[in-house]
Order: sequence, then C-alpha cells, then structure tokens
Amino acid sequence: MGGNSGVQYRSKVLEEARYIVGGYQADIDAANRYTGMCYEERGRGFLAPRGQKVTIAADGQKTVEMLADPAELQAKIKNEDWNEYRIVARGPHLQHSINGVLMAELVDHQTDKAASAGVIALQLHQGPPMTVQFKNIRLKELK
Repeated sequence: MGGNSGVQYRSKVLEEARYIVGGYQADIDAANRYTGMCYEERGRGFLAPRGQKVTIAADGQKTVEMLADPAELQAKIKNEDWNEYRIVARGPHLQHSINGVLMAELVDHQTDKAASAGVIALQLHQGPPMTVQFKNIRLKELK
C-alpha cells in the first residue's frame, strides 16, 4: 500500500470547487516516513519533522530542538491499523501526538505566514489508488 494523507487545520480554502485547501497539516502516510510531522500544504512545506520542536521567529528564522529519535517515534505508530492522532493548536503553539506520544511541535511566530484560524479538512492526496479512514473525530475549543 502507498499513499499520503493528512488532517488540514487552520487552512484556507484555495479552490472550493476542487476542494483544495492550504495550511497546517498533521501528516499521515502509508510508509510512515512523514506521519506525525507538521507540514504546511501549499505554503512553507516541511515545518516540524517527526522528533523535532521547531520555533519560527517573526522574521522566519527557525530554531530546532530534538524531542526524540524519529525512528523510535516511528516505532510507536501502528502500521496498517488504527492510530489515535491528537492535534493541539493553542495560539502559535502546535503539537501532533500519536498514540499518546508527542511526535512534532511547532511554535510559529511568523505573523505574515502563520494561521490563527481556518477550516479543518481530511486530505486524500492525488496519486495511486489508496484508502484512508478516519473515525471518532472530536473537536474541542480551547479557552
């Protein structure tokens, strides 16, 4: 199996008729190469790879801290099975956790590019035939 997907959040609708959005993405892929990372679809691209905490300053400069070994984190992801994906977006602070383990963290202070609001979308990338399933989706507004 192959394929790439994700959960878009704080995204902007770019082409409504074609269901195209751009913004922060909690990545999911069949090979678990990118699963858990923070990506910006149709924007700045790779923001916080799995195993890293990345802080982006107002001027776009990045500071990187290692959270954990990416290979050890990958071992916590169940392949071809259900995983619990938790996304916390509080102000400029974004966290992606899978099965209770923090995978990636982003603190985005680049105000001309960071998003504080937007739509949520479940992504299925174009390409070879694939299946992506989501269940028990819960949203909680943080105060």
